[in-house]
Amino acid sequence: MLSPKRVRLVKKIIPHIIFFLFGGLLYIIIERSTLGNIDHYPETGNYYNFWVSLNTVLIQSFILGLIFGILEEYIFKNVLQRKPFLIKLILKTIFYVVIIFAIAIISNLILNLWRMNLTQSDSDLIRPVVNFTFNYLFLTTLGYTFVLIGTSLFYSEMVDYIGLRAITNFFTGKYSKSKVEDRVFMFLDMKSSTTIAEKIGHKQYYQLLNDYYRDMTSAIVSTEGEIYQYVGDEIVVSWYYKKGIKDNNCVRCFFLIKDQMEKRSSSYQQKFGVVPRFKAGIHSGQVTAGSVGVIKKEILFTGDVLNTTARIQGQCNEEGVDLLISQTLEAVLDLGKKYEAQAKGSFELRGRDQMIDLFSVDRI
Repeated sequence: MLSPKRVRLVKKIIPHIIFFLFGGLLYIIIERSTLGNIDHYPETGNYYNFWVSLNTVLIQSFILGLIFGILEEYIFKNVLQRKPFLIKLILKTIFYVVIIFAIAIISNLILNLWRMNLTQSDSDLIRPVVNFTFNYLFLTTLGYTFVLIGTSLFYSEMVDYIGLRAITNFFTGKYSKSKVEDRVFMFLDMKSSTTIAEKIGHKQYYQLLNDYYRDMTSAIVSTEGEIYQYVGDEIVVSWYYKKGIKDNNCVRCFFLIKDQMEKRSSSYQQKFGVVPRFKAGIHSGQVTAGSVGVIKKEILFTGDVLNTTARIQGQCNEEGVDLLISQTLEAVLDLGKKYEAQAKGSFELRGRDQMIDLFSVDRI
């Protein structure tokens, strides 16, 4: 089975392939309606067959979409991460021009070789490719492909800005009406953030937050979590209930983040003169989820579980621990031999009438 991280990457690549396949199919339909039943392209005189053209374009579209998706998610995400969108667009466009040009030439060479049964040195093989490449038809095709690239680039940027699940929910209309869900929440907050900001300055502090959140991402994805909100120096992570308790994902996420920060501690120390530390509270319960807003829409979770989780996280300072979880959650997790849960007692958290039992969790 693929890991959650691999599954997420596949889910991000597939829409790029679909975009290009749909675009290729639309192009073939337009081409067929324009040419009718003739057996050649009037512009170049090259041979035309609907089924051959259909298969060729769909294969090209699939390959181009796959290459585009892989490059976007594996290469450009890291290489151009800090570049403005316009610079990204220009650099990627130049690169994809070369890719498209190469795919078009190679595929036409292969098609003509198959159709004419000629050798690669035969001028009759090369002439149709030259005619296709340097004429209005190819330029039109190139421009059409750029529209597909622009759509995919826009989609890719939107996924980065508002999240893959939010995009999926938008298209499926999952939260167009409110619904009740069982979820696990983790409120994770940086320790002494005000002191750090005053020490290194707000510009450097912003960069530290950027690195800090980026370094958490792998742990969140690996444990099937979703980033619900960034609130200053606090991040709210959410899981569907079953995913959150599966393999202790919600607790494991905290310690994976801790491992990553320890691994990167020397880099933080060298770059900022400080290593960020954090504390977290984890709790589970029912929330009402739905889309809110008019000018700007977003998915909002409401319910006592969020307020309680925030209060649990705040209690970490009082108890002198890094991680507190509720008794509700501790009862369903299988902490086993990897983690040790220690009862901290019953607490009356601010804003709640009922007492709540809390446990600190650490690795054995």
